[in-house]
Amino acid sequence: MNRLFGFFSGVWLTALCMLTPCAFAEGNEVAALKAQIEVLSRKLEAMDSKLMTMERPSPGAQVAYIPPAPESKSGLLRTIEDIRVGGYVETQFQNKVGEPRGTGNTGRSLTDKASDTFSMNAAKIWFEKTANPEGGAGFRIDMMMGSDVPYYFNNLTRDNTISSTNAFAFEQAYVQWVAPLGFWSDSKILPHTVEIRAGRMVTLAGNEVIEGPSNWNVSRSVSFGYAIPFTHTGVRATYALFDGYVTVYNGINNGWDVDIDNNSYKTFENAFSFSPLKDVKWTTATYFGPENNAASGGKRFLVTNVLGWDATTKLSFAGEFDMGNQPRVDTAQDDTFHTAQWFDYAAYARYKFTDKLAMAYRFELFDDSCRYRNWTGAGTAGAATDLANTLTLEYKLYGNMIARAEYRIDYAHAGDGNVFGGDHQQNTLGGQLIYLFG
Repeated sequence: MNRLFGFFSGVWLTALCMLTPCAFAEGNEVAALKAQIEVLSRKLEAMDSKLMTMERPSPGAQVAYIPPAPESKSGLLRTIEDIRVGGYVETQFQNKVGEPRGTGNTGRSLTDKASDTFSMNAAKIWFEKTANPEGGAGFRIDMMMGSDVPYYFNNLTRDNTISSTNAFAFEQAYVQWVAPLGFWSDSKILPHTVEIRAGRMVTLAGNEVIEGPSNWNVSRSVSFGYAIPFTHTGVRATYALFDGYVTVYNGINNGWDVDIDNNSYKTFENAFSFSPLKDVKWTTATYFGPENNAASGGKRFLVTNVLGWDATTKLSFAGEFDMGNQPRVDTAQDDTFHTAQWFDYAAYARYKFTDKLAMAYRFELFDDSCRYRNWTGAGTAGAATDLANTLTLEYKLYGNMIARAEYRIDYAHAGDGNVFGGDHQQNTLGGQLIYLFG
């Protein structure tokens, strides 16, 4: 028994001697870890104190705000971001110089028919999503309000009457589709893409446009109001040939300035534009189709030619020649039909004295020997020819605000001498203020 007790006592003492160094070793490691943790804690406290000092701005210092990273958008928000918006507001004042007063400005095509009056000609806003030029879809909407609107978009009859007095309209509203033509992608002659527009679009004819800020003068020319159309509703294809040297337009539409076709036949449009020389651009457009109400016969033909030349960074020129032809015309309303023709010629020049100050001059001659377009009166009472000189001074009050002043002289003659209220000459003064946005 004593021997057995002695054996177990020896084993226990031996194990205790072996485990004691391990216990001491573990105790030393724990103490070392605790010391390291305390050192790290002190370092973190010091760093936190320094950061607080750095973040606290000094007295008077500006604090820059760094916004959080934007979240990715999709759906309606993404669609709205892709749409560009712009427009303008255009106001005018027109006044006749000399006698007779209060009879209006004969031969004008828009609000400037009225004399001695202020007018809010146009307030326009547009929305656009341009299609990817390599292939894609887009749209354009131009909405306009103002006293000029009835003359553009409510089927103005050419005897100076208006079928509607609505002061709101869509100048343009079309969808756009660019289709890639991969099978011609390596060609230097044929087009690589074709752009299709469907809806209401502005005309390809003429040098002057509906948008007042894009013209050089306050008043529109007689030819703009009576020789050419304003808008068309239909389909138009545009493509480039000869590696972009020539741009071609082909289309079919309901006719001149109508949404719903007023006869059973369509009007065809064709045009091409190119630059024969540097800073020179030439455009020719043709229209062919019936424009008489409820009559598909007597198809009207129009050809318009426009030349633009930027001679220097300050001096620019433009020229226009239009010719129209309308068969089966009964001007005298005596059941005697004939073919009416009209011509117009216009020359423009503009010089920029400074970035803010510019001057523009326009000469025009409108020949309506058959008195079909009736710009000064009905039948034989109207003048056959109008000649006009217009001088316009422009000054940019701000980058997006334009002020213009204009003096214009019209000359015309008719058999009864009553074209301008008993005179062959009409002098007018005009002023214009335009604000652009977008």
